[in-house]
Amino acid sequence: MSRVRIALGIAALAIIVSGIGGIGVEMATPRVPAVASRPAAFAVLQDALSPVVVVARKPSLAEILDFVLKDRAPQSALTPDGKFAPGSDEARIAAILGKYTSDRSRVNRIATALVREGRRRNIGSSLLVGVLLTENPWLDPRAKSSVGARGLMQVMPFHAGKWGCSSGDLFDIDANICHGVAILADNLRGARTLPAALLGYNGCVHGSNTPECHRYPAIVYRMARKGARAAGDTLVGASPFSSPGGY
Repeated sequence: MSRVRIALGIAALAIIVSGIGGIGVEMATPRVPAVASRPAAFAVLQDALSPVVVVARKPSLAEILDFVLKDRAPQSALTPDGKFAPGSDEARIAAILGKYTSDRSRVNRIATALVREGRRRNIGSSLLVGVLLTENPWLDPRAKSSVGARGLMQVMPFHAGKWGCSSGDLFDIDANICHGVAILADNLRGARTLPAALLGYNGCVHGSNTPECHRYPAIVYRMARKGARAAGDTLVGASPFSSPGGY
């Protein structure tokens, strides 16, 4: 008797479920009600499940750097006490430059410009610090060499206004660093080795610009190492801080 009841119960349940939800064959090919007769809830659900088109695009260099350096503070992010946020590129460079001048405002401005232009031209900040301290260890924006090179990165006047910088004033900190980094980037693109690029920046193409100018790359590397030690950094990798060519 109990078996009969169970069988009848299963049959009744199957009929009820089939009538309510269209279970079985109808489930595999459900009918979609006409738009005019669709319940509002069905329309909302269908709209929510509508296909979405995602357009992919190549990320910019700035976006890639922001992702890679996501743990670094934004450029020019000064804390209330006038210092850069700990861990930022600017803070590291400011710590190095602070060994050469007590002018905090100048240090901050130079650090900001070096990081900005380095990212713009895709040049590492350690190399830029090495060049800067080799050219002008006094960090004097008004410096002028015997051959007429000007400012922090000792840029020759004929370069002024030719590198997409906002100003041609080579005694201005931001403009001078903009020109200097752009010139270095151009030499890096055109030279076969880093020492050759640095010699080109210095103007020591044929070794006749200044006495022993061929030693320029070695001095840049030494200043880069010295700066890294001052900031408590550890330099990793052979290039550009050592060279089998004797620089």
